[in-house]
Amino acid sequence: MVLTGVAILLVDRVGRRPLLLVGTAGMAVMLGVLGLGFFLPGLSGVIGYITLGSMLLYVAFFAISLGPVFWLMISEIYPLRIRGTAEGTASVFNWGSNFVVGLTFLPLIDLIGEAFSFWILGVFSVLAFVFVYARVPETMDRSLEEIEADLRENTVVGADTKSTE
Repeated sequence: MVLTGVAILLVDRVGRRPLLLVGTAGMAVMLGVLGLGFFLPGLSGVIGYITLGSMLLYVAFFAISLGPVFWLMISEIYPLRIRGTAEGTASVFNWGSNFVVGLTFLPLIDLIGEAFSFWILGVFSVLAFVFVYARVPETMDRSLEEIEADLRENTVVGADTKSTE
C-alpha cells in the first residue's frame, strides 16, 4: 500500500510508461526468482528468505506500476465519445482476468508445481513488458486531445481511409 502512494507521487514526475516498464520487468524477474526458490530443494534457510523477498518485491513492483497506473491510463487513452463504455469494459476485463488467475492458480500448481506456475506467470509479465514497450504511449503532460490524436495516428482501426485522387 505504501508503494502505491509512492507511485502516485512518481506518476507525474517520471511518467506512466517508465513506471510500467520498470514494474513489469521487476515483476518478471521476481516471478523468475520465486519459481527458482520453489524449484530448488528444501525451502529452508537462505532459499526461504530469497523466496519471501522475491514475493514481497513482486508485490512492490506491481504496486508502483500495473496496480495504479492501469486505472489512470484507462481514463486518458479513450476518446470522449466512448470513454465511459471503454473504461467499463476495461474494468470488467481486468477484474475478469484477476478472477481467472485466482480460479486457475491452485489447480495449475497441482498440475505442474509451484516453480513452473510462477514461471508461466513470469512469461505473462515479460509479454506485458513487450506490449508496454511496443504499444503504450507516454501520456504524461499531454492533453487528452493530443493523446487521442497520437493513438488515432498509430492504429490501423479507425485509420483515415481517404483516397488520394
